[in-house]
Amino acid sequence: MSDALPRNREAQNGQAGRGRRLAASAMIGLIAGIDNLGNGLAIAALLFTGPLAAGLGAGVGVVLLSAAILALLVALRSTQPNSVALVQETGVAILAATVAAMAAGLQDAPDGVRVATAFAILGGSTLLTGLLFWTVGRLRLGRLVRFFPYPVVAGFLAGSGWLLVEGALAMVSGRHGLAAGIAELASPAMAVTATAAVGLAALLVAVMRRSDSPFSMPLVLLAAALAFHAALPLLGLTAEQARGWGWLPGLAGDAGFSLPVPTEILALADWSRVAEALPAMLSVAVLGMLGLLLNVSGIELAQGELALGRDIDADAELRTTGAANLMAGALGGPSGYVGLGMTLLAGRMGATGRGAGLATAAVILGGLFVAGWLVSVTPVFLTAGLILFLGIELLMEWLIEARHRLPRTEWLIVLAVVLAIAGIGFMEGLALGLAVSLAMFVYSYSRLPVIRGRHSGTELRSRVDRSPAASLHLTGAGAAIEAMQLQGYLFFGTAEQIVAPVRRRLEQAGGPSLRFLVIDFRHIKGMDSAAAGVFRRIRNLMEAAGATLVLSALPAAVAETFRNSGLDPDRDPVLRRAPDLDHALESCEEALLAETGRDGGDAPLLRHLEGMTGPHPRLADAVAALDTLHMQPDELLIRAGEAASDIFIIGSGRVKVQITLPDGRPLRLRTMTAGAVVGEIALLLGQTRGADVVVEAPSTIHRLTAATLARLEREDPELALLLHRILATTLAQKVTLANRVIEQAAG
Repeated sequence: MSDALPRNREAQNGQAGRGRRLAASAMIGLIAGIDNLGNGLAIAALLFTGPLAAGLGAGVGVVLLSAAILALLVALRSTQPNSVALVQETGVAILAATVAAMAAGLQDAPDGVRVATAFAILGGSTLLTGLLFWTVGRLRLGRLVRFFPYPVVAGFLAGSGWLLVEGALAMVSGRHGLAAGIAELASPAMAVTATAAVGLAALLVAVMRRSDSPFSMPLVLLAAALAFHAALPLLGLTAEQARGWGWLPGLAGDAGFSLPVPTEILALADWSRVAEALPAMLSVAVLGMLGLLLNVSGIELAQGELALGRDIDADAELRTTGAANLMAGALGGPSGYVGLGMTLLAGRMGATGRGAGLATAAVILGGLFVAGWLVSVTPVFLTAGLILFLGIELLMEWLIEARHRLPRTEWLIVLAVVLAIAGIGFMEGLALGLAVSLAMFVYSYSRLPVIRGRHSGTELRSRVDRSPAASLHLTGAGAAIEAMQLQGYLFFGTAEQIVAPVRRRLEQAGGPSLRFLVIDFRHIKGMDSAAAGVFRRIRNLMEAAGATLVLSALPAAVAETFRNSGLDPDRDPVLRRAPDLDHALESCEEALLAETGRDGGDAPLLRHLEGMTGPHPRLADAVAALDTLHMQPDELLIRAGEAASDIFIIGSGRVKVQITLPDGRPLRLRTMTAGAVVGEIALLLGQTRGADVVVEAPSTIHRLTAATLARLEREDPELALLLHRILATTLAQKVTLANRVIEQAAG
């Protein structure tokens, strides 16, 4: 019995939780359904006004049915179970202007042709939207769309707000176009309707800015409708008189639920006019995809607050919403996608399952049966005021308030897009926004430094340990070498940054002239043909100066771009290639040393030691204390991991210090030539060898064993001290070089 009580309590708690979730889903369905009914009436009235008024009844039906399909399919298939999908007015605002232009061009055509063409444009746009959604989701490219310039998106949304404002004016006046609509307001009846619409929009703005309740808008709209019908008897007017004055839509009161017939649309539509509307239809599809992904991002960001803990698959959402739009488009209806506000409200109210979307679809479907009656009794100022409110909200959020969120230059792009949409047209605004954004991007990117670092050969040296005489010579002569490290992407806007410093260096008076210009491409991501032309100019400058241009770490794609522009890095005598910056510097240093014969390759060991310590009477004894080894290329002088028991001084030839990477490839750390000391650190610290030392060229190597050094410390302290001085000098040189490398990396 004691175990049964907790189980019964848990069952009761579970049932109560399910009951709360069902109640929350039903409430969200009621709120979203009523919202969709109101928006559906307004959207249909926006599209089917003036010469298209004959299609208003079917327009309401198809808008509501499309909303029900979207809510139902998204609720069943979304990766966010409590998603509530809505018909989105942003795209409809664009199509309203397009449909109005079509109707103006078909003034002499029968009503059926104009209405069928309007449905063809509306449904075709939704089909394109669904196809685009599904294709992008299928290819899993959803995240790529988020790279669309944000100021352009904001401009499109604000421009859509302006189109909604113009649409509200057209709903009142029955005439499309700002000037024509304002002229019609001279009629007292239309002036009254316009004033009421503006007042309602202002009231909605004030209420929605002060209230977070989802019931606020429906209650305001219901109160406005009731007040209108209550005022008619007080004014001594009948509904038919109000309809004659344009205060109520010109639709019979007993009109029932109707839908456009797809076969009639196919037969009657003027498809040449539909083809002319294709750019606007495509822009609606792109803008819809951006809107969907922005809403998905907003829901993801809000999930932390709602503690839902779900990941939303943007590509799956695109596929699901695409399928829903394809079904809605086949009926001639408008497009839509998940609504951010309603979905977040569902989460806050505890509707965590799919019931919210299902309940929304049920309420909308129920509203279909009274759609004709709703249209007949809904005042024109109500639908116009709602459309005006939606337009003002878009303008406030994406134009006025965006001024505080965006940098001045980006906000000016938003303003330019809105002005272009208002003054010229939507597609022109789209083109202007993209063009200005591209120009701003090019300008901003071209200001980023493409030169990562510049160093002369005295500051930046190769990883080659040389004799003291050779090192001393390079300290002065290294100024004839200039190393320039590039970064980023080279194009016509950034490549020009390279020419000016090269020209200044070539014209520099005093000091050694430039002999070698090393340009390192290790951090370059790509290059266009215009940048290749810049390097051709640099090549010509180097040829005129009798200098060599060394290209290090040149990517294959960049080399191909060079060749396509007539610049062959492998055949041009002015050019030289190197696998990396270190090898490039090494080849330049070797050339400078070879010109003076100070490479030290043939100098006796005694001269190398004098370069380290200066003249000393015991240097000959130090040389005599060393063993001499003659080694050939690829022989191993030191093996990594062995115990250190010897120190080596390179008499002639060269060796390389290398490690083996995890994938088996060797990586060169340093190269050592005549006069260099190798192996002293591990011996003095009592460590094992940290790297392999491999002979690169026939070499004479002198060896000081640990046993010999220990014996000299006992028997000849003066000579042992001299050897320690030699080792200390080489260590100091290596520390100095290491510090220089660190400074260059930090700079």
